Formats: sequence, structure tokens, C-alpha cells
Amino acid sequence: MKKVLIITYYWPPAGGPGVQRALKFAKYLPEFGWQPIILTVKNGEFPAYDESLFSDIPDECKVYKTPAIEPFSLYKKFTGMDANEAIPVATLTEKKTNWKKKLAHWIRLNLFIPDAKIGWIPYAVKAGKHIIRNEKPDIIFSSSPPPTVHLIARSLARWSRIKWIADFRDPWTKIHYYHNKRTRLSQLADNNLEHKTISSCSRTTCVSPKFSRLLTLNRNKKIEIIPNGYDENELSSKWKQTDFFYIIHVGGINRSRYYQSFFGSLQNLIKTNKLNSDRVQLLFIGKVDSSIQNSIKQEFSELNKVKFIGYIPHIKAIDYMYRATILLLFLENTKNYEGHVPGKLFEYVATGNYILGIGPKTGDAAYILEETGIGKMFEKTDQMGIEKAIEIQYENWIKGIRPNINTEIIKKYSRKALTQQLATIFHSLA
Repeated sequence: MKKVLIITYYWPPAGGPGVQRALKFAKYLPEFGWQPIILTVKNGEFPAYDESLFSDIPDECKVYKTPAIEPFSLYKKFTGMDANEAIPVATLTEKKTNWKKKLAHWIRLNLFIPDAKIGWIPYAVKAGKHIIRNEKPDIIFSSSPPPTVHLIARSLARWSRIKWIADFRDPWTKIHYYHNKRTRLSQLADNNLEHKTISSCSRTTCVSPKFSRLLTLNRNKKIEIIPNGYDENELSSKWKQTDFFYIIHVGGINRSRYYQSFFGSLQNLIKTNKLNSDRVQLLFIGKVDSSIQNSIKQEFSELNKVKFIGYIPHIKAIDYMYRATILLLFLENTKNYEGHVPGKLFEYVATGNYILGIGPKTGDAAYILEETGIGKMFEKTDQMGIEKAIEIQYENWIKGIRPNINTEIIKKYSRKALTQQLATIFHSLA
């Protein structure tokens, strides 16, 4: 069995979407002749924790963890956060409410280049050299964010002359929350880092076509699209007719993912008796901004079926996905986001339940909904279209009619099939 050194910041017990990609690759790589060796951080700053994910780590996998110098304890003290409070994954997209947060975020954006994890570099590089000497990996694979992982991989690849693949779950310098928030000098410095890094790797992989176009690539640099996916082994639940018309959103909701138009449409259908309010349940799985919770509660003050469940283990979140009649997909209302395809979308798709998305109709997520026949993406202003879609799904639910989906297309998004694509690239380079 050949060996691959995987450099990732997010690894169990980290929870949330950031950990899934590297973890699922590691889970299935042994089936394609590759032993994963993980280089990750010890006691990292994670937006969520999920101990259940340890069960996905295969027996063949070796995990090395190193210390890191991180500024987040200072950030928490400075901004008045509790020491045990998790920093939201989308903290840089939040609307700043006081000067301390504004200053802290300006420092993060302009002085920590490429990101706030740069204090991990010396520890990771030292440990990486030790791993390479002892394990003798055939390939290096780094998956961002944070982009710091690529700087670590670049240093180790140059030192060892081992071929290296840089993987991107998000863009680097053109990521949506950098827009008009950095000084020109900071942006130029980060652009230079991105260009040098991608120029020196052996291959580049990315989760979506439109995100790949936001990376600073050489003309001759080939990029492979390997999307996120769903894990067949987690999808043991079976659909069954439910007593309630469940509308469920899985994942966090911040200000840029909150669409009042959807909730207005739902309220209108209830008021006009096109939906029976006694049979509707609106559930939110994941962290929802407190001001948004209050807004939704006020909107549906007469509806006692609105529940905010909070963050739960990943496998339990999938159980809720199966319960849904409509699964909500709210994409960021911001620039440079047409390439965003959340990992949960593929788990949504695998359930066979209808997906109502709000976001760019020309984005990569909209294409997947159309390709699989499992749902539709709406612009936030299309209230009539949103209302009609909810009404149709309600009528279908009463009749027990399921969406007509393309199961063959859906299969290509299994984590195992996608890992095989990655293993093929490994073999071609090794």
C-alpha cells in the first residue's frame, strides 16, 4: 500500500463541514491502495466538536498532532467572548457591532497573511519532516481552508521533493468575505503567496468549477474538479410518510444566509389556508444567529411548530434530513459565491427529499439540483415561485408522492466514488 501525507487543520474531534472532506478521503483511500497519514493540529480552535466522527477514521490511518500558536484566546479576551465559546466559522462575514470586533477583524484580515493559523507553520513543518523521514510517503495532499496548510505542504514538498496536490474547498484570495475589506498591500502580499503556492504544486484540485476560476493559476496548470459528496454508509435511514409536513434547514444561518422572502412566502401560504398550520413543522438544525431566531419566532408567533435544535452530531443531522419533506438550502448572499456547493447538499440529494434553494440560479449548486432532478434554486426575489414550490410539495406530501430523481447521477457523488477519482490522481503522480 502506498502512503499519502494529508495536511489538514480540521480533523476529529472537530465538527462542522470543514472536517468532512479530508476525513472521508482518509476513510476510503485504503480501499484504493493508499494509506493515509494525517498531520493536523492539537487542540485547534474549531467552530463545533463532534466526537462521533472518530468512528470514520480507518484502522490504517496514522494521525500526528502538533501544537500551534493561535491568536484566538487573545481575540476572545479582547472582544469579550467567553473563553469556552466557539468562534463562528463565518465570523468574518458578521456585521460588527462594536469597535473592538471591527479592529480585531481588521487585524486578522490585514496582518495575518494568509490566515490566523500561520502560527502552526513552524510546528507542522518540523513534524512533517519527521513524518517523511519515518513514514516515507509517496504523495503530499493539503486541503484548505485555511491556506496555511498549503504553505506547510509547499515547504515539505520542496524539502523532500515529493509531489504535492493542493486541494481547495474555498477560493483563497478571492474568497467572498475579503471583498473590499483588505488594504491594497495586504491583498498584493496574499496574491503573491497564492500564485507562488499554486505554481509550485504538482496538481490542483477544487470542489467546484466556478470556485476553480477564482484561483490564481498558471496557464499551464491543470485543475481537477472533485466535488464534495455523501457517504453511503451513513445513509441507512429509509424514507417514510411522516405525520407532519417538515421543512428543515441543516447548518448555520447568519445574516448573509437569511432570506426573509422565504419566510414571508411560507407565512402567506399559512394565512391563506393553502397550508394547514397544525400540520407544518419548521426545524433548524445548527447554529442560528440569535437575532434571526427572534425574527423567525415573531414571524410565526401563532405557529408552535418552529424549533431551533442547535448543533448535533453529524449522523443525527442526517436522520433529520430523512424526516424532511422540504430541505432548505440557503446560500450566501454575496459576491464570488456562485461556486459554493455545501457538503450537506449531497447528503440532501441522497435522501431523495425535495430541496428548495435560495441563491444564484447560475451557480454550481443550482446545476446539481437541475442535474439530479431533486429540487430547484430560486432567486431571493422570486416569492411567487417559492410559494408555488412549497404548495406543490405540500400537495405531493398529502398524496405520498416523492420527487422523481436521477439515481444514476446521484451515485457519482458518493464519497467512495470521489475518493477513487483522487486515488487515480495519486497513482498518476506517484
